[in-house]
Amino acid sequence: MPATTIKVDSAVRDRLARVARARGVTMGALLQGLSIDLQAEQEWADIEAAYERFRRDDPAGWAEYLTELSEWGEVSADPGNASDEWPEFNT
Repeated sequence: MPATTIKVDSAVRDRLARVARARGVTMGALLQGLSIDLQAEQEWADIEAAYERFRRDDPAGWAEYLTELSEWGEVSADPGNASDEWPEFNT
């Protein structure tokens, strides 16, 4: 994989280096893992925002959605958050 350089404050670099050293990984491996976690976190935040927009912008559609969910019986009529509704995508 090709490498690149990013500029960060030296305090940030030092903090990342300490964490990487404590975990016994390279800073690149640490950042790779963190970037994957952050991407998943952002994807869930986007899903949650979409649920909120749906709930706010289309109350009738939201009510229909909740009714359909309750009819399935396997999922709560109040989905709470998207990660509860789609556990197979949780990391």
